[in-house]
Amino acid sequence: FMKRRCLLIFCCLCLLLMASGCSLQTKEKKLRDVEYTVLGTDHIPQELREKIDQVKTEEFQLTYDDGQYLYLAKGYGTRESSGYNISVKDLYLTEHTIVFETQISGPTEGEDVSRRETTPYIVVKTEILDGQVVFP
Repeated sequence: FMKRRCLLIFCCLCLLLMASGCSLQTKEKKLRDVEYTVLGTDHIPQELREKIDQVKTEEFQLTYDDGQYLYLAKGYGTRESSGYNISVKDLYLTEHTIVFETQISGPTEGEDVSRRETTPYIVVKTEILDGQVVFP
């Protein structure tokens, strides 16, 4: 009975440690903000634009590296009207990741919008960085 109880306590401790380890990894400390430029459609590299065109009707996250810059793209899928704005909430570096957080808003009440489907997305250009890109 005592062995079983010790084994149970040991298993619970292991589970607790594994769970806390996972949460620690997703909340890494911010090392620094990353400078970026939001790109208009005509400034997005052709290859990345083609990838976006293939997936833009669904929500997506893409990264693209042309050897000089890193491009980060976040799309919100098909919407029923125009009038949406996407902004960068945060772009920063941690020890192991690059965090790219965006938010979509609109259209505001009373705003004059087109009743045609749109596929809002944002693309930013930044320095080439090491680490996995995370889109929280």
